[in-house]
Amino acid sequence: MTPKVTLRRALEDPELLGAALAGPSWHAWRSLLLAAMGEPLEPDELETFKRLTGRSIPPSEHVDELWCCVGRRGGKSRAMSTLAVYLAGLCDYSDKLAQGERGVVLLLAPDMKQAKVLLDYAEGTLESTPLLKQLLTSRTAETLTLSTGISLEVRSASFRRIRGVTCTAVLADECPFWLSDESAIRTLRFSMPLAPLWPPHKDR
Repeated sequence: MTPKVTLRRALEDPELLGAALAGPSWHAWRSLLLAAMGEPLEPDELETFKRLTGRSIPPSEHVDELWCCVGRRGGKSRAMSTLAVYLAGLCDYSDKLAQGERGVVLLLAPDMKQAKVLLDYAEGTLESTPLLKQLLTSRTAETLTLSTGISLEVRSASFRRIRGVTCTAVLADECPFWLSDESAIRTLRFSMPLAPLWPPHKDR
């Protein structure tokens, strides 16, 4: 994966993701997402990172996995969707995909109703500026197709629903409430190339 623009620049640029996580109340999310992408942190962001993670040194490159415990109204859906748009629209995967192969940024949730909330947030972000809107070529009930060669898809968290896709990133919502064949509430475990997940937010 090669970013076409840094996440920080995207979050600061009003023509890109500048309105997606704007304002002081989204500071914690911005700090965590920037750290997850391995980007340098400002002093106040570093303090937030230390407080939320218990780590003194942030990653020097993008992480393979980020797990966050977030309560209700913690802003995770909006933050996840913003990250998904960044990964699908502003990063290049040509070094990982075969010629003509379409990659997928996959958003998983316990059921399709919850998953489609993430897709609506992502579509809203893409349509919020002319530059991002031109990346969106089509939408179905479950997929946003981008001109970058990446599709942003939502699926319910079932092993029967996630087979046969080439994932460039996987973002999983409310893992403790995923169903499995063994129990009513259990976290499914699987390995994907990149699985950024999610820190608390007071407004959402």
